[in-house]
Amino acid sequence: MSKRKLTKKELRERQVIEDKKSKRTLLISFSSFFVLAILFYVFIVFGHDTKYAYRKYALYGKEVPPELVCMDGDKLLYHKSIKLSYKGKNYSFCSQDCYDHLVDHFQKNAFITDPFSGDTICKADALIGLKSLGKPEIIYFQSIKTFNQYYKSRK
Repeated sequence: MSKRKLTKKELRERQVIEDKKSKRTLLISFSSFFVLAILFYVFIVFGHDTKYAYRKYALYGKEVPPELVCMDGDKLLYHKSIKLSYKGKNYSFCSQDCYDHLVDHFQKNAFITDPFSGDTICKADALIGLKSLGKPEIIYFQSIKTFNQYYKSRK
């Protein structure tokens, strides 16, 4: 059994086939790398937006940590808030302007009505929850009992 010599034409055809395979492999590799690079870039650039959108759904029906809200605007925040004390109680704010607004309008902004019991409560002492699914508005509750009753009534 002797090996047959390949003609120039057959050699070129094999080389063309091998070149096509290597070009296809390179194209797939670089395309995959490009797509992964874009996904990584999008995640880095829009990371806060992604977390914020996730929180608007994941925290519904659960207690929202005070560091994620602005107690002056009653909104869920993109970033962690700053904690400041006023009259011996800790409040969370998104900026110094919100703190100044609360100090200037303390009676109006520091107290709120519990949505289930109707009692007036201080925001610094209250449990915090999301008002509705997918929305950044927050509400305050006097106790865990009214917190649970509110969400049971919304289902």
